[in-house]
Amino acid sequence: MKQLYEDLWVSTPELPAAQGEPELMMHGFLLRHLRGNLLISRVESLSDHQAIEDLGGVIRHYLTHWHEAGPGAQLLQSRFNSALYCHNRALGPISPWVEADDTFSQAEVHCGSFHVVPTPGHTPGSTSYLYASPHGKTYLFVGDTIMLTSEGWVTVLVPESNEADLKKSIEFYRALRPDVVLMGTTAGQLAWQEVTMRQWLSLLDEAENSPLDLRQRLLE
Repeated sequence: MKQLYEDLWVSTPELPAAQGEPELMMHGFLLRHLRGNLLISRVESLSDHQAIEDLGGVIRHYLTHWHEAGPGAQLLQSRFNSALYCHNRALGPISPWVEADDTFSQAEVHCGSFHVVPTPGHTPGSTSYLYASPHGKTYLFVGDTIMLTSEGWVTVLVPESNEADLKKSIEFYRALRPDVVLMGTTAGQLAWQEVTMRQWLSLLDEAENSPLDLRQRLLE
């Protein structure tokens, strides 16, 4: 785990097993919250699991979408007795890997200040998380809804994506004012990006107009 801010860490980049996507890297994040550490996205590395233990463990694990479920999620749940949260439309797809402790289907506030915001489109159960850190920055965890690649910002389309829902989610993002955007997957890039309001709106325009369409490739 690498520390990004006083209360936030990023996992060791994970290279997925999918052939033909050598640049793709997946990331997870540990957020130190007053009520206990929260984990967002996917963390498979056993060395990162040990780092999480050294940082005090984790009380809750939040998935941004079902692609983040894997053996590591079950190991984390067992090791730390942490509660797993996901959108209710991700419940079936994650079941081969891990059992959810609770689900949600609409915007909620957890632990008093951690905002759960469904943002469907990339998958039906895609969810973002917004947190205003007491240390001064507002973090937005976007999962795979938008991604930074070597060619710029993109939205990500997979076989279960819905382009109309994704457009609505991008429009919703325009009302938010994050200081840091944190991505579950990137293509040869860092997993986080600090933004001004102007940069945020500009990158959303770029992502919306630059879909990365993986649908045919993943069906082959």
